[in-house]
This record gives sequence, C-alpha cells and structure tokens, in this order.
Amino acid sequence: MGGLVFILVTALLAIFAYVLVGDSSPNANNQKAEIALKSPNFVTQVIILKNNRYDDKVSIIDRFIGGAEKPYDYYPIRNAEIVDEGVEVTTHYNQKKIIKASALYSQLSADDLMPHLDTQKYWLGTDRYGRSISSRLILGIRISLLVGLLAVIISLLVGTVVGAVGGYFGGWADRVVMYFINVMWSIPTLLLVFAIVLAFGRGIGVIFLAVGLTMWVDVARIVRGQVKKIKEEQFVQAAKSVGVRDYAILFRHILPNIIGPILVIAAANFATAILIEAGLSYLGFGVRPPTPSIGNMLNEHYGYAITGKPILALVPAVTIMLMVLSFNLLGSGLRDVFDVKDGGN
Repeated sequence: MGGLVFILVTALLAIFAYVLVGDSSPNANNQKAEIALKSPNFVTQVIILKNNRYDDKVSIIDRFIGGAEKPYDYYPIRNAEIVDEGVEVTTHYNQKKIIKASALYSQLSADDLMPHLDTQKYWLGTDRYGRSISSRLILGIRISLLVGLLAVIISLLVGTVVGAVGGYFGGWADRVVMYFINVMWSIPTLLLVFAIVLAFGRGIGVIFLAVGLTMWVDVARIVRGQVKKIKEEQFVQAAKSVGVRDYAILFRHILPNIIGPILVIAAANFATAILIEAGLSYLGFGVRPPTPSIGNMLNEHYGYAITGKPILALVPAVTIMLMVLSFNLLGSGLRDVFDVKDGGN
C-alpha cells in the first residue's frame, strides 16, 4: 500500500506538474544566475518585472501540458528603494542596478514600492544555473512516468500477443516464438537500448519505443506458460467442442484469466523502464537538455556530492530509488493478491 500511495502521489504530480511547480516556464528552465547553488528552503526577495517572453496566444491546454511564460518575471534582489529614475536594487552579487519604472509589471507608484516586491522560496534550493530544483524534479518525474507507461504498454501489447500465439497454437508457432525469445535474451538489455537510440536519435519517443521493444520478452514468456496451462482446462475444451474460433477462445476466455500475472510483470517492467530511462539520461543518451529528466539532473550535479552540495545529487538519486522501490513493492503485493506462480517453461 505504501508503494501504491507513493505511485499515486507521483502520478498526480506528473499530471498537474505545470499547475503545481513554482517555475511554470517550459521545462522549468527559468535561469537566475544570481541565486545559483542555493541550499534547500532558500528564500529571496524579488522585484516583479514585465516578461518580454510572455505570449498571450498560448492556450490553456498548451500551458497545462507544456508550460508557458507568465506575463511577469521575478528578479531576485537583496533590497530595493525608490529613486528618481525608478527603483535601485542591490543584487545578490552586491551590485547596485537601476530598474526603470517602465520595466515593472505595473505602473510604479511614487510612494509605494510594495506592489512590486515579493518573496520567493525554493523548497529544494537551486541548481548551478539558478533553476528551481523542486520544479525540475516534478517535471522529471513526469518524464520518467511517461516513458515507463508507454514502454510498458508496448511491451504488454507485443509480449502478450506473441506469448499467447506461441502458447496456444504450439508446434512451429511456438518454436518461432521461443527462437525470438532466446535471441532477445542473448542481447544485454541496456546494450540493445543504446543501439536503438543511436540508430534513431535521442528523444522521448525513441526512448520509450526502445525500452518497450526490449522488455516484451519477459511478458511473452509468462503469457506463453500461462496460456499453455489454461488451454487444457475444461472450459476451453468445451468452447472448442461447440465450434468457438481459436482467436475468440484465446482473447475472450484465456487472456482474461491470466490478467493477474500480466499485472505483476507490468509493475516490474515499469520499474525497469524508469531505471533504464534514468540510466540513459545520466549517460547522455536520454532526453535532450533543457528538458528535465531525473537522470540528467543527476548527471549535471553528481560532482557536487563531494564538494559541499550533496543535496543536488541526493534529491534525484533518492527519487529514482523510491520510484523503483514503489513499483517493485506494488508488483510483490499484486503477486501475493493473485498468488502468481511462474508458469514459464
């Protein structure tokens, strides 16, 4: 249950990512060099400026899915005061800078600076580019879950069809299925994913396709074994005796009875897909920056683990660990619920 709750929480974070994050710009890539490498719970005073990158033509759906710039921007400062030209601010570099009234988000009031000042908190601190770690982490979770979901769907579709056909019909069909299973098993999973990514290029679409096409083998093996077992049951023999077609028996009567083992292997494959995607991004073969991924967040900041900023490396590492652990726990729980035993041969 703990694993299921954690998965549901991360799923909600992924779905409503751009609603929940502090930096709702595309990929949470709003860089503030003045506040780079700040510790968790860092709070800074900011002055509210007009955002020249704002586009009012972006639809609500596009903002929800891909994020968008807000009509205003936050400029981090130490303090500010009214001057004749506008506002004199002191930056985090201890430099003084004049900001004209026309640059503020709303018309400057001569006797009140407060409408243009605010405070901003970074719950997990900032990275080396001054970006919000918490915002990018939530978007990174979205990438991991998206890749995992699509990869699992592909592996289930391919593995279920291949395993069911081989297990039900037997004979030469089963021998062909086992030949492909053995060939795929002889190739290291990560090496095959590397080959597919290098052949077709980096990108989310290629990654989930590559991962999905390497994980169908376990699904096919489990489905094949379960189908071979259940096809000998009396209800299947009865369906054959009254002339029900083979494909109707297979997909309407047999497959619904092996949904338990399929769910168990799906949970395990979800954890594997997340781990592979993180590994690819960590090695530089995953999604392209500045798109946030837990793996490339770890790649960018693993060196800080021994230079006084371990939180930069620990946050993505612990997140990956918890996500993989949660799916493995969910798989173990489903195995207990369905009392799944290995039916592979």
